[in-house]
Amino acid sequence: MKDRKTTGLHGSGKTTGLPEHRTAAGPGQRVALILLIVYICFIYGNSLTPAHISSRESGFLLMKLHDFLEMIGFDSGWLTEHIVRKSAHFIEYTGLGILLAFYCRTWMPKGIRKPRLAAELAFLVPFVDETIQLFVDGRSGQVDDVWLDLCGVMCGLALTTVLAFMRKTDRGKLK
Repeated sequence: MKDRKTTGLHGSGKTTGLPEHRTAAGPGQRVALILLIVYICFIYGNSLTPAHISSRESGFLLMKLHDFLEMIGFDSGWLTEHIVRKSAHFIEYTGLGILLAFYCRTWMPKGIRKPRLAAELAFLVPFVDETIQLFVDGRSGQVDDVWLDLCGVMCGLALTTVLAFMRKTDRGKLK
């Protein structure tokens, strides 16, 4: 661990004893950014799918889930296409939250993490997603889907941050 020297208006060149942190994006940050961009394109690509195709895809998944539940001995009558579609929204955006956490390093010390960027993207991506659907045949943008998507993003961010914190704690890095 290197000591940080203070210079300029507020420092006199003395060593502060604080760890030196990199703020430039390393290869891991670049990979996280690329994955994040590709995933957002995947989300927007799903929004560009016309309603009749999207419904057919949801119906296929619903049929497979019904078959699976019945195979393991559970009643599947409660599972509807609406539940499948809303669950897909939540899961899709939980994935976005996980990727946002990696890119924005939400569990890192101050000065390195980017919580504001994570929060802004957590709202902006679902908002644009639902706006795109306003211009797709048979689709409509739904305010309740923006909220559901936002909850999914927050779940992914929280899950990743908690797991990273637990991992550091288990390794004895945080005490």
